[in-house]
Amino acid sequence: MEEKGFFVNDGSSTVIKLPKNSSSLGGGTAVAGAASRGGIAEVYERGLAFVDHFAAMRGYFSSCGILGGLGAAFCVYVSLGLDYRLEGGGVSWITIILILVTFANFLFIQVDWVGYRYEPILFDRGSSKVHIFRSAGLPWWQLGWNLFGRPRSEVQSFDWACVDAEVVTFTIFTAQVPRRESALVLSIKESPGGSVEIQRVGVGPSFAYGDVTSPVQRWEYVRRFMQGEGPAWAPGEVRYKDFGVTFWESLTLMQPLIGPGSSKYWAKGPLMWIGGAVCLIAFPLSAYIGLNRYLSFRLKRAPKWPDDIRASIGAGPFDDARLKEMVDAAAVNSKQKRLGRRKG
Repeated sequence: MEEKGFFVNDGSSTVIKLPKNSSSLGGGTAVAGAASRGGIAEVYERGLAFVDHFAAMRGYFSSCGILGGLGAAFCVYVSLGLDYRLEGGGVSWITIILILVTFANFLFIQVDWVGYRYEPILFDRGSSKVHIFRSAGLPWWQLGWNLFGRPRSEVQSFDWACVDAEVVTFTIFTAQVPRRESALVLSIKESPGGSVEIQRVGVGPSFAYGDVTSPVQRWEYVRRFMQGEGPAWAPGEVRYKDFGVTFWESLTLMQPLIGPGSSKYWAKGPLMWIGGAVCLIAFPLSAYIGLNRYLSFRLKRAPKWPDDIRASIGAGPFDDARLKEMVDAAAVNSKQKRLGRRKG
C-alpha cells in the first residue's frame, strides 16, 4: 500500500482522507466550496439527515422475486405431480431444490417490501453526535414468508470528535462496461484521534464518472454545519429527490415521451422522439419494474428518531417552503449586517 499525504492507494481503490479542522485538503488543495449535492433527506433546526448509499435501490429485488417465485412455484406444482406418479407419493430431490428456490425468491420480495425506505445518517449539532439509523429486519423465524411484517430498528450514536471522513473511489460494471464512482464515507474511531476503526458508513448517494470534488464539497458542508461555521440550509441547495414514488411516475418509469415531465423531452426534437419510441417497446417491462418501486415505497416505513434525539435536533423536519423562508431570512439578515458595517 502506498500512502502520501491524504492520498492512499491500495491497488484496487483510492482513498482521500479529509480533514475536520480546516477547509482544505492535505497538500494545500483547496476545497471548491461546500454543497450537500442532493444528499439531504431531512433538515432540522440543529440536525441534517443524509440518505445512505443505497436509498434508490428499491423495487429491483421484488421485480425478480415475483417472476422467479411464480415460475418456481409452478415448477414445484409440476414436480410434485410427477413425484406422485413416478415416486409413488415420495418427494424427489429436484422438488426439494425447487422449493428452496421458491423460498429464495420470497426472500427477494421481502427485501423490497419489509424495512425502511432508507437508513439515514443524522448529524446532530445540538449534542455534537452522529446518529446512524439501522434496520434490524425481522426475527429469523419470519424470514421468507412474512411479507408485511413490522421491521425492527436500532440507532447507533457516536461522538463527532470520533468521526473522520474519506472519499473512496471504486469501479463498478454496468452492462460489462467499467465505470469509476466515488463516495463520501465516515470512518468512526473508538476514541478521538484513535486508530482503531469501529464503524464505516456512507453519506448520501455516490457520484459517477470519477467525480471526487462533489463528495469533498459534501463533507465541507457537513463539517461547517457541525462546527458552527455554516447553516443547516444554504441558498441553492436541493433535498434528496427519490423517483418512482407516485403512481404515474412509476408507471412511466424510463419512458421519456409519456408521463410526468415528458414535455421537456418532446421539446428536444426528432432524435429524442425516435429514441423515446424505441423505449416504448420495453414499456411492459419498465412499467412492471416501476410499479414494483412504487409498491416498495408504499409498503416500507419512514425512519423515525427516538425522542431524546428529536429533542436534541430541535424543530423539523422542514418542508421546502419553510426552507425557502429560512434562506430568505438569512439573506435579509446578512444584508442588514453589511449595511450596518458600512454605516459604522
